[in-house]
Amino acid sequence: MAAELTPVEALIPAITLLGFGASAALASKAMRLSPIVGYLLVGILIGPGVLGLIEISSATHLLAELGVVFLLFDIGMHVSLRELNESRRDLLRLAPLHLFLTGLISAAALAMSGVDWPIAIAVGLSLGLSSTAVVARILTEREQNSCPIGRSATHVLIFQDIVAIFLMIFASSLGSEEVGAQGLAGLVSDLLLGGGDVPLAVALGLSLVQTVIAFGAALLVGKYLINPVFRTLVATRNDEAFTAFTLLLVLAAACATAVIGLSLTLGAFLAGLAVSGTPFRHQVQTEMGPFRGLLLSFFFISVGLSIDVPALMSHLGLVLLGAVGILVVKTALGYVAARVNSWSVPGATQMAFLLAQGSEFTLVVLSLGAIVAGISSGLMSSIVAAVALSLALAPSWAGLGVRLSRRLAERSKTAVETAPAGVTDRPVIVIGMSSAGRLAIDALVDHHIPYIALEGDPDRFLAAVADGYKVSFGDASNMKLVEAVGGSNARAVVLGFARYEVSREVTPTITRRFPDLQRFVAVDNRLDLERYLDIGVRAHLAGGQPKGIEMVADILLTLDVPEPEVREWMEEEAERFAIGDASSGEEKIDVDEIVGEAA
Repeated sequence: MAAELTPVEALIPAITLLGFGASAALASKAMRLSPIVGYLLVGILIGPGVLGLIEISSATHLLAELGVVFLLFDIGMHVSLRELNESRRDLLRLAPLHLFLTGLISAAALAMSGVDWPIAIAVGLSLGLSSTAVVARILTEREQNSCPIGRSATHVLIFQDIVAIFLMIFASSLGSEEVGAQGLAGLVSDLLLGGGDVPLAVALGLSLVQTVIAFGAALLVGKYLINPVFRTLVATRNDEAFTAFTLLLVLAAACATAVIGLSLTLGAFLAGLAVSGTPFRHQVQTEMGPFRGLLLSFFFISVGLSIDVPALMSHLGLVLLGAVGILVVKTALGYVAARVNSWSVPGATQMAFLLAQGSEFTLVVLSLGAIVAGISSGLMSSIVAAVALSLALAPSWAGLGVRLSRRLAERSKTAVETAPAGVTDRPVIVIGMSSAGRLAIDALVDHHIPYIALEGDPDRFLAAVADGYKVSFGDASNMKLVEAVGGSNARAVVLGFARYEVSREVTPTITRRFPDLQRFVAVDNRLDLERYLDIGVRAHLAGGQPKGIEMVADILLTLDVPEPEVREWMEEEAERFAIGDASSGEEKIDVDEIVGEAA
């Protein structure tokens, strides 16, 4: 047996990761680089291939995996049952098509290079996965969590994290027709097979049953156990106990799903899903935020550590070709998947670039015994390095996708002459793609209310189209344009920007032509509030976050959306805002006050 580590030997890896991680974060900010790139470069620098200050060990692997665990917990907290239900198109169409198109093409390429088909399928499907940690960080940095691109990308990642469980079972079974029994499969083995191995098909089926049971258990535990416990802890006013219980919840849930043969990350996601149904999710997110950020930095550094620098240099051409191939092929196939699922050309382009990198899970699959035995060492090192390099290039590649999607949107930019086809119900007209205008559109889409969006500024128009919004280009101060898009039949008009002089000038015309048309606006000061109210515009002082949420609550109530649904929507939007706002340590809005004033 190996000698036990001394306290100093055990602490050195953590100290090294902390010190260089902090340095990477500071240097990245000073150089205006994504922190992901800084962490990856630091991992390469301090790894065995360069300075040799730290090696991959069980301790570094655990710290890295915990980073993904806390990330999935945070994602789970921001996914409600209603959103899962409304994201059926993403979960059942976009995500499967994206995964299997990219995965099977990758598998075919590996098979053509001489890899046996079963191993090629396992590795190829793992290459079809995208990195949850990388994409979530990119969306946060670009403040795209709540826009259509961010929502759909998150749904795709959730689907992939669930599929990864079954891919691991398949990859672990290679080399035999049966898989070692564990969890529910182990129980079946003991009861029916005398402790023998369970056939692969049975193991996969039982894992699916386990996953469904785990989802149901998470919902019940959240309602009948976690909510009462949090309520009790809050009553005691013991902050330390609240933090301790939250940590216990994350780690215990992750451990529980691992014990029954699933994955740590699935347990963490289910724990977050359980918390999402309680009124304490804002506080939980605040408590867990520092842990998530710290451990995620360890994950990215560990990816850098996994790059074999000598192998990288000896197979540099193959590695570069592999990394570029991963990005280009996944971008092309991801674009096809998005277009098949009715995304616009600019939106499909940005989505494809965003999800084009490899996945941390691919590195896990490549470390399995059957995979290692079935792939030559040179090809293995090249694939690992190519995947890691694709992770390092992901922020820049996603940025290229944003710029390209905006160029594509600019090519298709045309002024609106007639009402868009397919608008048969009375729409809401949203003028100006400000943050408040985008929030209004998000709310209308969530409640299945038709809308028409107009934006006259070219830059804002291109940015909105690239982010997945359906927007028409045109100057909304032109009354003929407003009539053309359905102003005479509109249910309401949302003013994305508070331009009092323009509103005052057009008020007599609007009042005469559209006497029943209600206008809404969010303003920053009481002077504008009073001036807008005087000309008949329903103005709201934007005091909460996300900006304009008071105005949108009033819009929904005016359009006869039930008050409980408005409350639920407001709470969910406050959560989404908190993902992208690092300074958000408290609940940003008073739901009761806003709903009361709007009502």
